Amino acid sequence: MKTDSTILLQELLGIAKQDKQSVINLQKLSDAQLNYKPSPERWSILECLEHLNLYAAFYLPKIEKAVSKEQSPRQIFKSGFFGNKLVNMVKPVERSKKIKTFKAMDPDGKIVTHEVLNSFLDNHKILISLIEKAADTNLNKAAVPVTFTSLIKLRTGDALRFMVHHHQRHIKQALHINV
Repeated sequence: MKTDSTILLQELLGIAKQDKQSVINLQKLSDAQLNYKPSPERWSILECLEHLNLYAAFYLPKIEKAVSKEQSPRQIFKSGFFGNKLVNMVKPVERSKKIKTFKAMDPDGKIVTHEVLNSFLDNHKILISLIEKAADTNLNKAAVPVTFTSLIKLRTGDALRFMVHHHQRHIKQALHINV
């Protein structure tokens, strides 16, 4: 994927702000509704958000480090092979394939409370600010390691794309749970 960096960041920011509003609307639900599981093998709304919190704990500090480095911004962003592959795996599409999550990132069986919503919104606020700060950085710089191996580093732009589309996927999943 090759695109204008400014346009990419505007698109990511738009998706992130829409997702934030969706989660704010979920705050109106009761704990019983937020913890409702459509079936034992599916996640509740809070589990969907806790899954995203677990990823945020890993990725946000690394993305923050990448965007805080002094770099000359590049007008064109070119996605890396692994980054594009990861983003395409998590991008929500009709009839999205179910992806097996890593055990460390699986909230199933953990006690999740209403506080998960606040943590998510705090993390999401940081993500939005990082997208905004990224306008002053080189999105093509490979600086962000992935969760499953330290041998692969994502380009900063791919890490932001991954986070935003991963959030979008699971918020969409949470919104489709009939409580």
